[in-house]
Formats: sequence, C-alpha cells, structure tokens
Amino acid sequence: MQNILLFSLCSFVWGSTWYAITFQLGDVDPLWSISYRFLLAGLILMVVCFLQRAPVQFTPRQHLRIFLQGICFCGMSYLLVYLSELYINSAQSALVCTSMLYLNVIIGHFWLGNPVRLPVVIGGMLGSPGIVMVFLPELASSLTTDLMKGIMMAFVGCIFFSIGSLICEINKKSGLPLLPVVMTAMMYSSIFTAAFALSLGKLPSFQWSKPYVFSLLYLALFGSILAMTSYVALIGRIGADRTAYVDVIYPIIALFIATMFEGYQWTTLSLLGVLVVLAGNYIALGVNADKAHIAN
Repeated sequence: MQNILLFSLCSFVWGSTWYAITFQLGDVDPLWSISYRFLLAGLILMVVCFLQRAPVQFTPRQHLRIFLQGICFCGMSYLLVYLSELYINSAQSALVCTSMLYLNVIIGHFWLGNPVRLPVVIGGMLGSPGIVMVFLPELASSLTTDLMKGIMMAFVGCIFFSIGSLICEINKKSGLPLLPVVMTAMMYSSIFTAAFALSLGKLPSFQWSKPYVFSLLYLALFGSILAMTSYVALIGRIGADRTAYVDVIYPIIALFIATMFEGYQWTTLSLLGVLVVLAGNYIALGVNADKAHIAN
C-alpha cells in the first residue's frame, strides 16, 4: 500500500509540474529558476532533518556520490527539460521522458550489471514508434530546428535523470538515510546551477509576479520535496527500473493538462501513439508478473 501511495504521488504531482514550469520561463534565466527551486526545497528539508535529528554527516566518498546524484537528478536533467519547453509544449516534453524506462534498464545493465528482461526489449520496440506517432503531426507540418532542438534537449535531460536515478539506487542500497541525502543533493544542485550561471555571465535575477512566485513555491514544495522524495524512496523499495513506470504515467496526465491550459490538439494518430506508448511500457515492466512488487 505504501508503494502505491508513493507511486500515485509522483505520477499526479509530476504530471502537473510540467505545466507549472512554463511559468518559470521568461525574464529569469532557467539556471537561476532551478537554483532557487532546489535551494528553497533543500532549506525546508534541512529544517525537517534538524527537527528529526537525522544524521547529515557523510564520508568524502559518500559526498561525491550525493553530489553526482544532485547534478544529474536535480541539476542538468531539469535544466535541459526547462530549456526544452522553450521549443515544445510541456506535454510533448513530458512524453519524451517516457524513454527513461528504457534508459534505466540499458544504463543499469552496462553500469551496474542489472539483467535486461525480454519484456523490456519488446516494450521498447512498441514504445519508441508510439512516441514518433505523437510527434508526427508536428514533424509532418513543420520539421523545424526548434522542434528538433526541444526534443533532443528533453531526451538528453532524460539521460542525466536516469543516471541520477541509478545513483539514488546505489546510495539507498549502501544504507544512506533518505531525507538527508535528498536534502544534500538538492543543495549541491542549487550551488552547481548558480555557479554554472555565473560562469556563463548570467547574473542573479528574480521576478516578483504572482505566476512566477506561486509556480516556484509549487515546484519546490510539491514537485521537489513531496514528489522527488517519494520517487527516491520508491527507487529504494522497488528499484530504478520499476520506479521509471512513473515516467510513463505522468506524461499522460501532462497531456490532459496541456489540453486544458495550453491548447494541445489531439489527433487520432497522437491518441493512438499514446496508447501504443502505454502498451509498450506495460509490456516492458511485465506488470502482470510484477504487481506484487508494486503492491507490497
């Protein structure tokens, strides 16, 4: 039951954060928006860790892994996703992230020696064409550089997120405490993105408009603290490969939100493409065989 709750929180909250991110794109550079988001989330978790008297001391080797987790899981992945939404809508960017299911399995196999299951291969053969079907109307009408740039940015962001997910799994298996690790990773990410922005000559800026401030608070409190902590906890319970099914569910939620607020237009082909993506990922996870892992 706890796994179902964690799974549901990640899916529904992250399904809405893709739209919230669009309010972060404007006068404030995305690097600074990401830095503010994880700084705020990290400071709140720091207070929680202090109140719970959770251990926050790590060895240099553990700090290095947590640093890499923060850079990949919270830093570069989010930067590229934010930037992708300058060129494609939030639902399309979210849909590209369904590739994380396969990336977690592939990278996990070559890096950690995790086995590759036949259902994943079969599911991938269905899921990839499904994503193409969703994008086909835009590709057919306007194969622009911006469209391809947005897709590639989102995909590379997925690679970073996948690597970060596997580092989360390593940290969890080594017995590191959940909240202190997530808090420290977020602080590392905030510092890294701020330093990266300064190295590019981008000075700090802020926008005090209600849409920017409220979306920042929502992304920090719900998207980062609630959903991300739940996601990392779920990785520790069922593994990065099965947890990646969250990355299949929330894009569908994002599509419906984009339909209501961004004017996303469904076509028969795009609807069929979504169904194919879901079918491919359903097979890839071997849901029928693995229900016990989700329900425990």
